[in-house]
Amino acid sequence: MAHRRQVREIFERIAGVYDFMNHLLSLNLDRRWRRSLARHLDDDVWEVLDLCSGTGDLALTCAQAGKGRCYLEIDICPEMLAVSRNKQGHKLLQLTAADALQMPLRDWTVDAVVVAFGIRNLADVKRGLTEMTRVLRPSGQLLVLEFFGNDPISSGEMRGAAHPVRVLLDRLVPALGHAVARDQAAYRYLSVSMGQFQSAGEFATLLQEYGYKEVFVERQTLGIAHLVGGRRPA
Repeated sequence: MAHRRQVREIFERIAGVYDFMNHLLSLNLDRRWRRSLARHLDDDVWEVLDLCSGTGDLALTCAQAGKGRCYLEIDICPEMLAVSRNKQGHKLLQLTAADALQMPLRDWTVDAVVVAFGIRNLADVKRGLTEMTRVLRPSGQLLVLEFFGNDPISSGEMRGAAHPVRVLLDRLVPALGHAVARDQAAYRYLSVSMGQFQSAGEFATLLQEYGYKEVFVERQTLGIAHLVGGRRPA
């Protein structure tokens, strides 16, 4: 409960600058990474759930790519959803403020669950994955874009060595958070969470343990971020 409250308070404070900081810190690469995720969606996908949706960029990217017809956004922070509501194309979306660990959706509700830079903020990743699996229809897709922890196997780096860009971000993110967003503490949390989260390979293994098929790991821009996906068992 304390973690849930902490995460909500952090994103409540930075909602107004969240998009700007994302694009600034990634040199706009985050837009490319979201488009890469959207390309993996089935052409005939219908209902798409953007979980931990934040300001809704991923759902809008999927819509612009022509993937999906009905888009649901769930995020724990109403202030982030308010930013999404004001964006062009928001009429395509159904917005709900809710906890990803206890979603107000029936079983087998959506054809795809997509998550961008939100899964590492969950208090319990396994419980979150159980919920995602519950709301997915059989053979539905799960696609997760994230700053996963260092994974020498998938990134090709020396074992135990941190990604050089990640080292830079660890120092730069809190500094820019203080200078631009006036919230160094929030961006220090975001930086620390990158290093503490499980690796892309570990998350892919977890999907397989849950029975997911066609599991894959795709590096994004020299392994700064990774896309991990799979298909719910039929």
